[in-house]
Amino acid sequence: MPSTTLIDENGHFITIEQPDDALTGTPKEDEHHDFLVDHWMDVAAASYYGFKRYGIGAVVIAEGDPMTSSGLDHPFDTRKLLYRPDSAGGWSSEPSDDEVLTVWATRKMQTYDPNADAIVVMADEDGSVRSYVVNGDPDPATCFELVRARNN
Repeated sequence: MPSTTLIDENGHFITIEQPDDALTGTPKEDEHHDFLVDHWMDVAAASYYGFKRYGIGAVVIAEGDPMTSSGLDHPFDTRKLLYRPDSAGGWSSEPSDDEVLTVWATRKMQTYDPNADAIVVMADEDGSVRSYVVNGDPDPATCFELVRARNN
């Protein structure tokens, strides 16, 4: 499985794994990796909290916020983050045309360690969907505590 290890601005390592057949080296993949490194703490905290509250599942990061998609031009990229438990009928609200991606994400749901990993589904406005398993430093439980403290 292709994986990439990146270092954030604080010197923390973030490893991003994706399916064998994933397109690599594309601008979209680079954008996703940059986003995941820049927002690891929030993604990991959402994953950890979602698992503790709802069970296995994935963090879904959707490009564009449906509440603001009224045709207004925004000066910055907008993404919506949510947790989708597997018990809600799968990691995606609609079946994927890519059966390999669906099988990979389903298998990862059953085998990932929520104390170390986050399953992330990046859904872009063009309709493309990519899945990743991400782990990093700090671990998801620590990220949850740090993000909760930051928001108090």
